[in-house]
Amino acid sequence: MRKRGVCITAVLLLLTVLWILFILGRSLQPADLSSEESELVLRFFQRLHLRLSMRFVRKCAHFTEYLILGILLYCDTARLYRRKLWIPCGIGLLTAAADELVQRFTPGRSGQLTDVLLDFSGVLTSCLLCLAVLCLYRHRRRKTP
Repeated sequence: MRKRGVCITAVLLLLTVLWILFILGRSLQPADLSSEESELVLRFFQRLHLRLSMRFVRKCAHFTEYLILGILLYCDTARLYRRKLWIPCGIGLLTAAADELVQRFTPGRSGQLTDVLLDFSGVLTSCLLCLAVLCLYRHRRRKTP
């Protein structure tokens, strides 16, 4: 049983590292390539008759990337640091700051403090949701005979 827990922890940690590398890799894309990808997503939503702006699509992408990161970070730290949200949130904030720093050195891109805050809000949202789900699960488990 202990080996299974170690394997799950290792897989979660690997997924988290790979996701952070994915985020940073996307920040290394030049502005024109990044814009092309955003344009494809925008066209997809337009086919669904949703009127969205390019800015909204790009900001949602930021939030979603970090929402996923927050879930991974929470799962990584939940066993060792119960209810200490500052650990996954701190790692998420550092990742967001590094992400925007990388963009400052990428052709045609710029790092923005507002994006760091948006990214951090994705991490914080997912950590709070994970904590709420865990609390509900434990509460229901205690009630079941």
